[in-house]
Amino acid sequence: MQKPSARFLALPAVLLFGSLLCGCPNPNSYGTPRTVEPGKVSHSVSLESFGYIGEIEEVADDPSTAEIETAKRTTSGFLPTLPSYQLRAGLTDMLDIGAHVHNLSSFGVDLKVNPLRGVFDLAVAPGLQYFYLSANEASVHIVYLHAPLMLAVNPADWFSIVVSPGVTYGLASGDLSDDDEAAASADGLLLRGSLGFQFRTSDRFAIHPEITMMKSLEGPGLVYNFGIGFNFGALPSYKDLQEPM
Repeated sequence: MQKPSARFLALPAVLLFGSLLCGCPNPNSYGTPRTVEPGKVSHSVSLESFGYIGEIEEVADDPSTAEIETAKRTTSGFLPTLPSYQLRAGLTDMLDIGAHVHNLSSFGVDLKVNPLRGVFDLAVAPGLQYFYLSANEASVHIVYLHAPLMLAVNPADWFSIVVSPGVTYGLASGDLSDDDEAAASADGLLLRGSLGFQFRTSDRFAIHPEITMMKSLEGPGLVYNFGIGFNFGALPSYKDLQEPM
């Protein structure tokens, strides 16, 4: 059996029609490295889309030689997905926790540690995403482990540029055929990189477009998530960047 990352990346047809694409990882954070202040809460609602670039193998009969020929063709697609929601709660001055509902179909949680703030910010934000898929008598549980490093440059107190390299590891198990005794497990590693821009219109509202590219190490293909997050509530403070009166 193919590993989940290879299956999702190498078979765009499955991606296009399978369960509204909810079987794929969603690593977008729509945030900056800075954490929410202790005891306060922020929210994010995002409108998202999903795309892929991959290869499919075409098989054709050659009447002149009575042989079967195969050829690879590049294919791509881009579709909207269901929206996502995120809640973040501040724990300490440099630690907060996030709870996610990805594309109204899977759940996630992450912990952000932000040891460096200033014109340049840095944080690590390990997390996981879980979802369950079923069709007829087949079912599968999938967990994605996300490990991004969040880096940001803050040219002004109202604007940030965020870059987040990292890796994602997928684990899947379950009954993958109509036979109840047929079970399988698999895993796969993906390299990932995100680019986002946050525009803070006030202390309690920000707009954050973001795109994340993911590449499997198990096979060909590239997938990407693009979305626009609308952040509100007790957002992280950038008052340290304001010029004194």
